[in-house]
This record gives sequence, C-alpha cells and structure tokens, in this order.
Amino acid sequence: MIKALKILGQKPLELDKNYLLVGDNDFLYLYIKDQIVKRLESETELFLFDCSDKTDKIESLINSLGSQDLFSISKFIIIKNVNKLSKKDKEAVISLIDSKNTHRILCIDHSFLTFDYKSKSNIIKNSTTKEFQKYLDTIDISTPFESEMIQWIKLFADELDLDINNTYSSKLVEIFGNNFSAIYNEMNKSSLAIAKEEDLMSMLNQSSSVKKDKQLWELNYAICDRRVDAIFESGLSILNQYGLSYLINAMFTIIEAIFLTKKNNGTLLEATSRNIRGKVVNRISGASSNYSFEELENAITIFSEIDVKLKTQKVIDEAEFTNIINGVFKSEG
Repeated sequence: MIKALKILGQKPLELDKNYLLVGDNDFLYLYIKDQIVKRLESETELFLFDCSDKTDKIESLINSLGSQDLFSISKFIIIKNVNKLSKKDKEAVISLIDSKNTHRILCIDHSFLTFDYKSKSNIIKNSTTKEFQKYLDTIDISTPFESEMIQWIKLFADELDLDINNTYSSKLVEIFGNNFSAIYNEMNKSSLAIAKEEDLMSMLNQSSSVKKDKQLWELNYAICDRRVDAIFESGLSILNQYGLSYLINAMFTIIEAIFLTKKNNGTLLEATSRNIRGKVVNRISGASSNYSFEELENAITIFSEIDVKLKTQKVIDEAEFTNIINGVFKSEG
C-alpha cells in the first residue's frame, strides 16, 4: 500500500493501472479521482456505483464492468464502499476486474486503517477490501498528520502555479491543521485572485475564512486553558458573526475531544483529533487535566439541552451563551 503523498508527489497517476483507495479522507478520494478524470479522453463515460446504496443494483455494475465489445464506450468506473459487497458479489466483481478489462477502475473503502507498529505502516482491516488489494494498486488515503501537510502544500502550490515560502506554508498549517479542503480552497482562491508579485501572506491574513478559523482556534485555545474571560470574549465575537448554532457546535467539538481524551487517560485518540483543526490538537491532552469528569459530563449535557432548545424553541442567543459560560466554565464558589 502506497501513501497518497508519495504516489502523487513523484509522478501523475498512471492511466494503465487500476486503483484501490483505502482510508477516511474524502478530499483525497475526490482529488485523486479528479487527477484521473483530467487525463482521460473527453469521450470517456463516468460510471459511479455505491455498494452501500440499496438503490444501486449490482447487475448494473456487473454489466458496466463486462461490456468489452469493440464498439463500447470507454468507461471510468468508480466503485465506492467495496467493503460492503457480499461474498458472492465480491467474487463476481473481482473476476471481472482481473479479466482483460480495458476500462479504468477506481475502488474505494472509506474505513479507518489500523496502524501496525511492527511494520510501522497502516494496514487494511476489512477482509473484502484485502481481496481487492490483490488485484489493484492500493493507495492509502488516510488523513495525514500535520507534519506531512507542508509537503502537501508544496504539491498543491506546484499544481496551482503558486510561488510560496515556508512562512506561508507554516501559517496555513497553523490555521487549518490537516484540513485538506480548507487549505486547498484557500490556495486556489489565492491563485485565481492575485498576480505573481502580490503578497500571499497579506491576502491570507485578510481572508474571511482565515479570520473565521483564527477566531475559532483562539476560542479553542482559551477552552483548553480554561481562561474564562477569553472564552467569553472569543465566543461572543463568533456568536455575533455566525450565530449560536455554529458556536455551540464548535465548543462542543473541543469539549468532547477533551472528555474522550480524559477517559483515555490523557491520550488523544486519532479519530478524535481528525475533528480538530490546527495546532490546538497538541493542547488537548494537557487540557484534560483542567476539567473533572463531572464538569465535562455536565458541559456535554448543557450543550445537548441548548441544541434541543434551538431546534424547538425561540431563544435569546446572548442569554443562552451566558448560560454556557456560567454552567460549563465557572466553578462554584
């Protein structure tokens, strides 16, 4: 299994190969798919089949894979959630993939991968997907650690023809962490909006999406450190711009991460960290000592109750935000 960064960083995907993508990152699936589509002939027909969608009939996939006559249109066949195939259907699909098939085939399993400490690499858990791995070039599309994002940013810069430096790359990682979509969208906007001589850092600092994320990680830092005045100030600013629903979702995400980390004896779970943007992820473990289990459980209850009120009643945003501050972050006495 090859890391997505390695195969994309060295050369374009080879069109004479068929691929299996395994991992949790939707952006990487879409990015790799688009890289293939860009290089295919314009008359190629795109066929998408989702094995988890009950309305998609397996016969339709079998027919598309099996259409090999001289006059058939060239196809790019995408098979999502191959791990959901029954044993019988799996065998039929693999048999057609292993035949002299002229179509381009991309299979995807969006499951989390298991890290094998002996080989120091990710491995596939699902037995069905392991069978597909025998017949397809396999690419790991797991969400990477932040340490790899500088290399991804360079790859995106080459594609978008952006002249960047380490300061700009580090700033993107500081703000967006390993959020591919946010980083790529920000870089794409810069490539479309500015000439080469203009200052990328200046545009980055002025971007509305960056300002929004900066406010969010300032709030998250304050929550981790339990600085109540800073939580109130940052939260109120976000509330006034984006509303209470956005604010409580953001606050719940960080509180839940702290709670799960505390339950795991201070160790941040990988699945939990994927929901947190930026370098605040490095503070979650330390933050777990700033709250008791009872306080975190109470906080989650308060967020749940306010979420229900938002959906069922007319509320005063500022009053509910004050209730959050008093109920979650201020200790009695």
